[in-house]
Formats: sequence, structure tokens, C-alpha cells
Amino acid sequence: MYQNSLCPTDLGIIMSYQCQCACKHCLYNCGPHWKEWMSLQTLREALQATRNWHHRFQVHLTGGEPFLNFSLLLEGVRLAAELDIPCYVETNAGWCLHEDDVAAKFATLREAGLNAILISCSPFHAEKIPPARTFLAIRKALDAFGQQGTIVYLPHCLEQVQLFDVGKTTPIERYVERFGLKHAGRMLWDGYSIISGGRSGYALGHLTHRRPAAAFKGQNCFLEIVYAHHSHFDLYGNYISWFCGGLTIGDWHNLPQVLDDFRARRFPPLVDTLIRCGPFGLLEMARAEYGYQELDEGYAGKCHLCVDVRRCLHQREKFVELQPGGFYEDALWPGRQSLAQGDAVGPNDPIQDTKKE
Repeated sequence: MYQNSLCPTDLGIIMSYQCQCACKHCLYNCGPHWKEWMSLQTLREALQATRNWHHRFQVHLTGGEPFLNFSLLLEGVRLAAELDIPCYVETNAGWCLHEDDVAAKFATLREAGLNAILISCSPFHAEKIPPARTFLAIRKALDAFGQQGTIVYLPHCLEQVQLFDVGKTTPIERYVERFGLKHAGRMLWDGYSIISGGRSGYALGHLTHRRPAAAFKGQNCFLEIVYAHHSHFDLYGNYISWFCGGLTIGDWHNLPQVLDDFRARRFPPLVDTLIRCGPFGLLEMARAEYGYQELDEGYAGKCHLCVDVRRCLHQREKFVELQPGGFYEDALWPGRQSLAQGDAVGPNDPIQDTKKE
């Protein structure tokens, strides 16, 4: 039954959780508070680890914001090309300030073997990054990689962010003021297909219908964990299935053992609970053994419930599955604790290369 489990078609390598934005929809709790970067040797090992699968799939180099360490990003692209791994890069375009600089970096990556670039575009990014930078990135990406190698995620958001001044950042509240809470909620939550994990359930839950924990009883995470086609390796060795930030299913350094364990149905305890019983099953354990208390306002989705329960568990005991530990720092979350908002990138603020290995 599990013979073809953990079989990715798109695997991201998180070189750092550092970015300049701390967006409200972020599934990995990225932000300027993170300082560590993957070493070049670890990046090489992560790319080589993908050879443990015997099918060919694409890899994306990501963060955080990978262009904050351009030298490491460039070496990663070169390594992927050497290993004949199809590769693209993700960026939030916050660094895209000067046309010549953007064009030069894209050309350098193309010459190093990069196949494509994905540029994030959404009202959530535009809350921290002036969309003019996004449009600059798209223009220069089209010059360097062509239409087929330029991916905008999501393209319909290009129209949304132009509803306001593209030279400035726009708070999410402006959409609510303009369209009303219900319509803005459909536009922003449903239109982006937000996953309620990470920060989004807390910071954006008011834009969608919230339900009590019992509403998610019977919803397991079998497909998300066992058969996820989109997964990540991070700089600390965590293998993150699907988009489950803060939850590791094993150490990718020991990937053959992780794959063998999954085929044999040997799962880490918290992962096993989620596979069988979902976040509500995790809640029942946390309530009985650790005194977990439900959020009075309810949850924006089962992933929101999962993250809130995991935050409680992380505070009470050290679970090997709840990594990286920085994901759970209390000061970084809204709701029960205040979210430490990253400063918005101003219209004229340059983004420095923070290369650290």
C-alpha cells in the first residue's frame, strides 16, 4: 500500500527561513528574525540526496528569500546543473530595485543552468513589497528565461495588486475597506487557495469561516504526509512533507531509512497520529496529556488546528517531529501571542546580500 509513498514530483530546498517580509500567509513562519543559511556542502548533500529516488523530478531552490544570499543561490543552480536536476528558483522580488542588477542576476543564473524562475505575486506579498518590484522582476525574467521559463504565482493577482498604488505597500485591510469583509475574504482567501497552516490561520482567519475543532474530526492527513508530491528539505535536515511547516517526518540526511520506514509503516508518533486521526486526533492526545485548550474563536481549517495543537505540544515537551524549533517561537505568532511583524520593505529600501554559510 505504501510502496510508492514519499514520491515527490517537485521538491523544494529551503536554504534559509530568512526573508524580508514575514507575510501573513506564510506556511513556514519565515521572516527577518531567521539568520542561518544552509552551507554549500549541505546544499550539495541535499541535491545529491534526491538521487535516492529513481524517478526524475524537478527541484526548486527557495526560502525564505534565496536572493538574500545570491552567491549561495548561484552555486546551488550550478550544482543542480552538474547533477542534471531540473531546477527553478522562487523569489518574492523584494530585492528587485534596479533594472541592471535584476537583469544581471537573472542572466548569471541562466548561464549557470537555471531553467525557470517563479515570482510570487499576491496581496499578501504586496503588503510588504511594493508591486512595482514584482513587475520589474517579471519583465526581466521574461527577457532572461522567456515566457515558458517565467512563472508568476498567482497570475490573476497581478490585477488585484494594481487596484492600489504599485509604488507602495498596501495593507490587507485596504481590500476589506474597499470590498467589505465577505467579498474581500472570498477574493483573498479562496482566490489564493490559502492553506490554513503557518501564520495564515491566525493572521488571516478573520477572512474566512472559522469552525470548532470537532468540525475536523475524521479528517486525517494521510494524503498530505504519505503521498505528497510537493515537499521540502530544509537547512537543518528536516524533511517536510507537503506544506506542513514545523513538522518533520524524518532527517533527509538519512533518507534511505526514512523511505524504508514509510514503506514498512513505521512512522514517528506524532506523524502516525496525524496520518491515522488527523489534527483532531492530535488535539485529543494534547488535551488529555498536556491540557490543550481550544481556541474560542475556532479554526480556519484543519491545518490551523494542527499548528495550534503543535504549538502547545512544543511548549510542553521536546518532540523530535516538531522542527525546526524556531518555527514555534511564541513572539512570532498572532492570536494567543503577538506576532512580531517584519518591517515592510519601503519603496526605496535596498535589500542587501546577507550571504552567510
